[in-house]
Parts: sequence; structure tokens; C-alpha cells
Amino acid sequence: MKKDKTFEEAMGRLEEIVAEIESEELGLEKQFELFQEGMTLARLCDRKLTEVEKSVEVVLKESGPDWKTAPFESGEVSGEDAEDDDRA
Repeated sequence: MKKDKTFEEAMGRLEEIVAEIESEELGLEKQFELFQEGMTLARLCDRKLTEVEKSVEVVLKESGPDWKTAPFESGEVSGEDAEDDDRA
């Protein structure tokens, strides 16, 4: 039985694929093979992220009314932007 890659393994392989395709040293056929593999991995990552999101929502709902879910907005992760760091 074939085991799915972990999210981290899939993302690592996606990074490798992007680097290979960007190298421009491959023929069209090989680039297309890598593109297909990348799309499969991207769908796997999306599925895993959706599963985790649903699990987090369940945990938050079970935690009571004080916890609410909110849409994630890229770039608002703590520590990502030095200007937002209040520790300075």
C-alpha cells in the first residue's frame, strides 16, 4: 500500500520541481512531466491543509464560545514583518 507523502515532503519536492523547471536545462517533455507531478503534489498539499483547517475549526468549536475562527490573511503572521515587532 502506497503511503501519501507528508505535507513537508510534498512541499520540499515542489520546491525541487520549481528549481528544475526554472533551470531551463530540460526539454519540453521533461518539463511537462515535472509540471504534472507538481500539480499532483499541489493538490495533495491543498487537501492536507483543508483537513487541518477543518480539524482546527472543530477544536475551536469544542473550546467554547470564547474562541472564534477568522479567515487567514497572508502576511499577518507574527514575526514575519520586523515593523510589527513590538519588542524593539
